[in-house]
Amino acid sequence: MRQEIDDFNRDLQTPTARRSDDIPRTGWRDTHADYSYDGHNGLVVTALDTYVRRWPFGSEHYATTMSSAVDDLLAGGYDCFYPPQQSCNRPQSNGYFRVALRGDRIVSAQFGVGSLIKSGRQRHLLSEEFPHGLTFLTEAVRRPVTKRIEQSRRSGTSFAGVVAGTVVIIDARRGVVDGDDLVAYFDIQIGAPLTAT
Repeated sequence: MRQEIDDFNRDLQTPTARRSDDIPRTGWRDTHADYSYDGHNGLVVTALDTYVRRWPFGSEHYATTMSSAVDDLLAGGYDCFYPPQQSCNRPQSNGYFRVALRGDRIVSAQFGVGSLIKSGRQRHLLSEEFPHGLTFLTEAVRRPVTKRIEQSRRSGTSFAGVVAGTVVIIDARRGVVDGDDLVAYFDIQIGAPLTAT
């Protein structure tokens, strides 16, 4: 897999590799699984002739459906037209919300959100972008995942791990840091396509 991904990424560096506006992707198969890779979803593995019931849960443990999440995204200022759109933007904060779906069920969600700490207090509340909370997550994981995100937003630090049985990846890009003040932008992924196979 590593060789296929490395070859694909190397080929993307050449100007002739990208011929359209579509997301570049590659795929292959062996006796165990179908593999696909692109810059949006990363590596997605689908086992052949079997149902994988582990690692660590199916997405129903942590995710709701896109159709149930759209109204909350609209309330938070996202431009979102689902179906068919699976990528929403929030122009007022340079935010985004993207999902990988299996049917209507969210398998993984990626979003960008800023953090602005002044005098030790958060000035850009998560509720500005998600006024009803992270409703694309199930009740079982919403509180602990939100708590982990807020920890990173307060400290300006990245995180990658499992929270309440859910894959959470937080990539922090710190800006100005001065005393108790912090400006940072976070790219956050919750869930992983492999968990839905």
